[in-house]
Amino acid sequence: MSFIGWMLDVARDQSPSPARLHQLCERSLAAGYNAFGLYFEHRYAYPSAPFAAGPGALTPACVRELVKTFTPRGLRVIPFLNTLGHMEGFIRSEGGQHLAESDNIWSLQLCPSRRECVEFARGLIADVLPVFDDEWVHIGGDETWELGNCPRCAARAAEIGKHGLYAEHYGELCRWVLKQGRRPALWGDMLLQHPEAIAGIPRETIIFDWQYFNRPRDSTGKFRAAGFDVVCCPSIESYNSGWCFLGATQRICDEHAEDARAAGALGVLMTTWEFMFFSPFAAIEPLVFAAGRRLSRGEPWTDAIRTEAGEAFVRAAAILGEQIPAASAAIAPGTWRLLRDRFVIRQNPFELWKAWRADACGAPGDQILALCDQLDGIIARADSPAVRELRLPVQFHRVAVSWVRVAEKAAGHYRRREFGACVDALERSADLIASLRPELKRVAAEGGSASDPARVDRLIEKVHTAAARVCTVPTSTTWLPSFETLTHDYYMPGDQAAWRTGDKQTPLV
Repeated sequence: MSFIGWMLDVARDQSPSPARLHQLCERSLAAGYNAFGLYFEHRYAYPSAPFAAGPGALTPACVRELVKTFTPRGLRVIPFLNTLGHMEGFIRSEGGQHLAESDNIWSLQLCPSRRECVEFARGLIADVLPVFDDEWVHIGGDETWELGNCPRCAARAAEIGKHGLYAEHYGELCRWVLKQGRRPALWGDMLLQHPEAIAGIPRETIIFDWQYFNRPRDSTGKFRAAGFDVVCCPSIESYNSGWCFLGATQRICDEHAEDARAAGALGVLMTTWEFMFFSPFAAIEPLVFAAGRRLSRGEPWTDAIRTEAGEAFVRAAAILGEQIPAASAAIAPGTWRLLRDRFVIRQNPFELWKAWRADACGAPGDQILALCDQLDGIIARADSPAVRELRLPVQFHRVAVSWVRVAEKAAGHYRRREFGACVDALERSADLIASLRPELKRVAAEGGSASDPARVDRLIEKVHTAAARVCTVPTSTTWLPSFETLTHDYYMPGDQAAWRTGDKQTPLV
């Protein structure tokens, strides 16, 4: 394989400093990578879209310094934009609302039928070409699920199909990139979803075939047979777990390398995603560089992790990445980030109580807490910055179990009409959530998610709201709203049928 790279997701709340990016590039070279991708969506200071340049956005000056320092040393620095889907950071900024595919203000996608949107996408690409000097420019293209949603796109899709919308948009952009003397790259998922669109994509385009749960043999074979160069793209499975599904990550990386060689692909890109919602990049960083050693030199996984982070990290990773997920079927490999989704992403911690109380309050919860105690001992004895970065994921698992247990006690008090004890339990549960704030603030100060500390405040706010509601429930009748109803975002006093709680159309806020 001629290409061995990895990609950092800067788009999700990240503000890495120039010094931090230099450190990552140095480690990339040492691990055997020859390419470093920066995926940034709206988190780049585009001259053509100044309204979207939020605090801490990646700057052209920073990138120029990376390119100047590391390209001569054999590390390519490659831009990863998005130019159709995943455009919410632009659309939800003041000044970008008009770009949305539909009238829905929560749209994630540009409208490919309006010339102003196509020109906007081209402007983003034009902004990065003078800064990144690599031959390749990745212009996105994944998960464009809103194709054909707006009236104009719906009318055009009736004539040329959704595949036609996609092929027109990306065919034009790819040809324009080629005229600038660069090679465009696209994610492959929507071409697999709409195979008729393949005919409209120039064959000089490189297809990045991401298959995070299955080996890419078949999909890469289809792209190669169609005449494309391909990069196979596994992922560190941290975005879908409480920390990382270690065994699944290792398996999918090995399968992608094997299939890339067999299909004559250019190589492999290890992707990393979503270092927000209480999932810090530094906690899985050694796995990224262990993957580089595995891909470039064939080092055994355990040896590679030990080289990158030490023996204590090897032992801790086995507990966090294998034993804890195995303790509860609800958070095992193959599930979808229950802890982060129900506890954090939905912004109402009682969603986790409803979904996980049986396991958290039973033997699986006991086992997870015992494993967290083991991890505390490993971290306390280790003289290693990499191991210390595991404090937050360990604490997150402990708080999740403990919080559900206290919430269950509060629910029990409520059902027995012990309202004072219920409120006391809820206040204790708020303190548990607050215990996460110091580590999250440290991560934010070091360039991680700037919004995670505020998410702690939102979760505590929901607990305090529930406690206030307990104090106002009717006491003169035998009827009480259920605890599940009382803690729901759509609870309305006096609405016995709780009409809005079953409404799936309106997002929880």
